[in-house]
Amino acid sequence: MNENVLDAVPGPRGPAMWRVLLGLQRDPVGTYLRSHAEFGDVIRFRELGGASWVFVAHPDAVARVHQGNHRNYGRGRLNVPFAKLLGDGLLTSERDSWTVHRRTLAPAFRAEHQRDFGETVRAVTEGMLSGWHTRTGQAFDVCHDLERLTFRVVLRGMFDLDLGAEEEPVLRHLTEALAYVSGQSFRMYPMPAWLLARGKARFEAHVAALDHAVELVTSGMPARASGNGRVMQALVESDLPPRAIRDELLTMLHAGQHTVASSIAFALYLIASHPDVDARLRGELAVLDGRAPGVDDLAALPYLRNVLSETMRLYPPAWGGVRESLGEDELGGYWVPPGTAIVFSQYVTHRHPEFWPDAERFDPDRFTEARSAGRPRFAYFPFGGGPHLCIGQDPAQVELAIVVAMVLQRFRVRMAAGAKVVPRALLDLVPNAVPVVLEPAGKN
Repeated sequence: MNENVLDAVPGPRGPAMWRVLLGLQRDPVGTYLRSHAEFGDVIRFRELGGASWVFVAHPDAVARVHQGNHRNYGRGRLNVPFAKLLGDGLLTSERDSWTVHRRTLAPAFRAEHQRDFGETVRAVTEGMLSGWHTRTGQAFDVCHDLERLTFRVVLRGMFDLDLGAEEEPVLRHLTEALAYVSGQSFRMYPMPAWLLARGKARFEAHVAALDHAVELVTSGMPARASGNGRVMQALVESDLPPRAIRDELLTMLHAGQHTVASSIAFALYLIASHPDVDARLRGELAVLDGRAPGVDDLAALPYLRNVLSETMRLYPPAWGGVRESLGEDELGGYWVPPGTAIVFSQYVTHRHPEFWPDAERFDPDRFTEARSAGRPRFAYFPFGGGPHLCIGQDPAQVELAIVVAMVLQRFRVRMAAGAKVVPRALLDLVPNAVPVVLEPAGKN
C-alpha cells in the first residue's frame, strides 16, 4: 500500500489547496472548520512539496487514533517544531521515553494530592483578587494577570518554587518561544533562511534563557523537594538524566500555565456575555456563603462544572494535535498508508453538527447527565484520551473551578465597551484579549 490510496480521500485540489495553506498559516482552526463543512469527516491535504496529511473529525476516527488502535500512531514529524522548545517531555516524546516519564510523574498527580493543590490555588488567587479591588470600574485586559496567576500556581503547587524577580522574565521567554514554534508548525510552504534568521535567533535566545533558569532551579533540587512540590519531588527522586528533567519542567510550566489561563479567560468572557448563566452561577455559589471553595466543595457545584465544560467545548485549550501512522489503518472508511500524518482538532470535533446541534451557541446544559447520555466519548476530549490522556487533567479542572468561583464571589464581570474576543491558535488556543470592567459583587 502506498500514498496513492490517499487519492480516494476528498480534499482541496489545485488553487484551492494554495488558499488552504495560506489559511492554515493565518487561521488554522477556522480553516479546518470550513474544510470540514466542505469535505466531510476525513480530508486529505497536501504540502507544496507533495507530502500529504489526513485530517479526521468524526469521534469514531479520533477514538481509533487515540484509543482503539493507538499503538499504530506515533507523535510524527509535525511535532518537531515544538520539540525544539519542549524537548522530550510528555507532550512531544515517543513511546519508550514517554512511558518512563509518565510512570515517573504519575504519583505526583494522585487524587490525594489535589486538596493541597487546591489550597495553593486559593492562596495565589486571593493575592490576584486583592490587586483587582484597586481596579474596579476601570477597563483592563485580564489575560496577563491570569497568565501570571497560573504560572505562580504551577511554580508553587507543583514545584514549590518562588522565582522572585525572575518570574516575569521566565514567563516572557516561555510565551515568546511558544509563539515562535507555533508559527513554524503551521508554515506549510518554504521561506528563505535569511528571512527567518532574525526570528530564529530570538527563539534561540529565549530557549537559552529558559535553560539557564532551569539550570539554576535544578542545581538546588534536593533542597527544594519539600512542601507541596510533588512534581519536583518526583523528579528529584527519579533516575531521569538532567536533560529529561529540564524537558519535563518546561513541559509542565507550559501545559499547566497557558492552557489554564486561557480557559479561565474564555470562561469569564462567556459568563460576562451571558447574564442568565452569570445569575445561575451566583445562585449556586451562594451555598458557600462567601467562602472560597476548596476541592471538597466542587462536587456541590454542578452548574459551575457544566459552564466550564461548555467553555472548553467552544474554546478547547488543546485545540488540535497530530499523530503519524506506523502501519496501514482504516479511518472513516478510507485506508491510510504507513507514514501518514493524521491531524485531529478538538475545536472542530467539538462543533460536529451530528453531536452538537447549534454548535456555536454557549449552552452549559449540554453537559447535564440527561443530554450527555449516548454521546460518543471522543465527541468531547479537551484533555485528549486513551493512554495519552493529559496527566494534569484533575489539577487543571480544580484550578479552573476555584479561580472562576472566587472571581464571581468578589466581582461582577462586564465586558468593556467595544470588546471583541477572538481565539488565536498557537500551541494552545488563546484569546487575543479579554478586556473587562469589574464591579463589586454586591452591586446590581
